[in-house]
Amino acid sequence: MKKYCLFILVCLFGLTAFAQQKLLIKGKATAMYIEHKVGEKESLSSVGRLYDLTASQLARFNGKSPSSLLSKGSVIKVPLKLQDIQATGNGRAVYHVVGKGDNLFKIAQTYNKVPLTQIRKWNKLGNNAVKNGQQIIVGYLKINTEETIAAKTAPAENIVAEKNTDIVTIAEKPVTIVNEPTKKTEVKTEAVLPVTEVKKEIVPAAGQQGPDEGFFASLYVKNDLTLVQKSFSGSASTFKTISGWTDRKYYVLINDITPGTIVRITAVNNKSICARVLGPLPETKGAEGLLLRMSNSAASVLDMKDQQFIITLTYFE
Repeated sequence: MKKYCLFILVCLFGLTAFAQQKLLIKGKATAMYIEHKVGEKESLSSVGRLYDLTASQLARFNGKSPSSLLSKGSVIKVPLKLQDIQATGNGRAVYHVVGKGDNLFKIAQTYNKVPLTQIRKWNKLGNNAVKNGQQIIVGYLKINTEETIAAKTAPAENIVAEKNTDIVTIAEKPVTIVNEPTKKTEVKTEAVLPVTEVKKEIVPAAGQQGPDEGFFASLYVKNDLTLVQKSFSGSASTFKTISGWTDRKYYVLINDITPGTIVRITAVNNKSICARVLGPLPETKGAEGLLLRMSNSAASVLDMKDQQFIITLTYFE
């Protein structure tokens, strides 16, 4: 419990630090951007969700690969369009840095012709005079802070991994934990294959009935053409939970994929389910060589009865 509370405090501290970052508009009118200082455990995907962008869009703008890792304290450029800047006063304030020759009228015309009275009110200005280097609020940008909290706290969704057991508790519903001794079995593990980029899957047309892949299936397919579908193959095992048996909500523990991501898991018998990533694999006995652990309800739907089995996992990034 102490570790869980500490984790939440760290997340909240990170959000507070993010909220204190001043969003200064930089670049030219045709290529404006703001800067985001990377916080603890942030990725291109989680930063993108803040600003309604994909990891691929951020990667291209910053000259990076979509799979690039971000170091804490580094700065990511976030592309900005004029239509993103709203005059409603909702969201985070964005600032124009007054340059040589700027005046309040010119600034207002540049940013969606926002009324001068509004700019004066936002900045508590009594007249149109502004100074070189002065930071002027010119509108507000919607930030998906709720998405940030969900992404950062997803690994701490009351998941309890007990050492030398395969039991994980998910707190969406009251869960009965079943303690069972770990069976010692010798199972050959398959090496995880490299990531490959594949073409996007064809979605069944309206009216066509596809296989029931669970509650999260409708969230799996993305319409954003900038996203790339990635694929892994490797060994999988399970964790015990009551989730999924009636609500069809399946979950996965896997390293290096952002919590909250929806993935598709396909077994060797071609049966498949869609699941939400909860967080990284816990360090438990017998986890060596595993690609992932899935809820035992998901394994049952896939008709996987062995302790370890081979699957293919795909997701969009």
